[in-house]
Order: sequence, then C-alpha cells, then structure tokens
Amino acid sequence: MNKKFTSLLLVGVIGSGLIYVHPAFAHNFGGDQSASWLAKVAEIKTEVANVAKHVGQQDAIDYYADTLGEYWTANDTKEMGEKNALLQKEIPSMINSTLDDATSGNQSMVDNDVAKLGGYLDESIPVRIDKDKLGNSTVQALAVTFVIKEALEKYGNAVNSTVDLNDMSQMNMSGDNMSGMSMSNTVVNTNAYENSVSLATTAQQMFHDVASTNPNVSGNSKISDGFTKLIQDLNSKADVNTIMMDVHVGIHPTLIESYNIQGADAHGTPSVPEFPMPALLVIIAIAGAVIATRFKSQIGF
Repeated sequence: MNKKFTSLLLVGVIGSGLIYVHPAFAHNFGGDQSASWLAKVAEIKTEVANVAKHVGQQDAIDYYADTLGEYWTANDTKEMGEKNALLQKEIPSMINSTLDDATSGNQSMVDNDVAKLGGYLDESIPVRIDKDKLGNSTVQALAVTFVIKEALEKYGNAVNSTVDLNDMSQMNMSGDNMSGMSMSNTVVNTNAYENSVSLATTAQQMFHDVASTNPNVSGNSKISDGFTKLIQDLNSKADVNTIMMDVHVGIHPTLIESYNIQGADAHGTPSVPEFPMPALLVIIAIAGAVIATRFKSQIGF
C-alpha cells in the first residue's frame, strides 16, 4: 500500500509536469529576440558605413568583413528564408557586394551598395519583429544596450585590454589603479577603435530616437548626458575604467529603470531562464517521494 501510494503520487506529479509546458522564468522578458534584431540591423548599417570610409584600404575592409561576418551569419540567412525569400537572398548579397566593391576601389558603387542594403535591412524589421514589439519602448531600449555592449567590446580590443569592459565586476569604482589589470588607453588597433566610436554613436542615436517618441520618461535627460560623456571619453581615448564607468554607472542603471528592462543586470544583459516548470515539478515530485518513503512511519502511511 505504501509503495503503491508513493508510486501513484510520483506518477501524478510527473504527469502534471509534462502537461504543464510553459517555462518558468526568473524574469520573463519576451522582447529580447526582437531587440537583438533591431541591434543587428543597426550594427550592420554601422559597419558598412565604415567600409564606405575605407574604399581601397584592404586592412580596414578585412577588419569590417570579419565584424559583418559576426553580425550576419548563415543562420540569419536561413531564418530570413523562412520569412522572406527576397531578403534571404539580397541582404547577404549586398553585404558581399559592398565588400567586393570596396576592395576594387569603386566608391560610387560602394555608396550605392550601402544605400540598397540599408533599404533591405529596414524591410527586414517588420518581417522579423511583431508590430507590438516594434512599437515597444522597452524592446527599443534593450536594443540600445546590445549595441553599447558591442561598442565596449571593440574598445577593449582597440586598446588590447585584459579587462572585459562588459563585466562590471572588473570595474574599479574607487578610481585607484588596479594592480595586475590593464587599464590602458593606448590604441593598438585603429580599426577596432573607429568601430567602437561608431557603434557608441549609433547607440546614442538609437536612444535619441527612443527618447523622442517617449518625451515624458523622467530619465531621458540623464541618459542623454551619459551618452554625451561616453562619446567624449571615447574620442579622447580615455582609459577603459572611465569608459566602463560611463556605461555601467552613467547610462545603464537609469536606462534599465526608466524603460522597465526587466530581468536585466546592471550592464544590460537579460537574465537567463531558471528551470522549466515541468523539470521543476519532476524534481519536487522525486524529492517528495523519497521523503515519503524514508519517513513513512512518522507520517502515518
């Protein structure tokens, strides 16, 4: 009887767990995939605009070819094909054309490529993002944090920093020198430096667009001031700790709070989901069955 009861209890709770398929999240923010696409579009536009500044300069073209390869992958092409066959073909084709024409030194063709690609990327936004997400200021603000993250990564590469600029735990809040860590502001990679400034400027413009459609958000002025300081410090090649303070203290906390970016940590990264609910119920069921079996005499089974 005892074993039968325990078995029935275990089967029942596991069964309910399998029926209940909605995952449980620490903070459920459904717009981060949409925000990622908005960021991707902005990043690709930024990179091809930089390519257009370096027509015929193979070192810079190769650098931006690599970054474009990070932002548009074979998986992006595949997923776009599930939504729009024309964009599946034209977006990667125009990226390649931009790079090829830049290599051949044809400025007018590059400018034409960049304009066409921008149009296709704009078309991809309503294709990949639902209308309710597209008009959501929280999604738009989250996209800003994604682009800032790329700008910080590129600045770290530019100065060959041993510090991960996106990791707040490596930031020196006191302003003292940190032994054993490179807080260098000597640029060793000019392409990465240019990239960091251009991405930060893109993020600034993205935020300006969000703020202009949400003028009553109280934190707008403070966030705008934070971006102004960030761009100034990037242009003056400030040390990495100063750049980290600009973002993690001067921008992110107010941006996250003002635009209700739920589940984001202090540097804008959304939290990961916890156990899916079915797995959680199964774990609880097994634990309960073990306890019931072990202490059956005390609980009267």
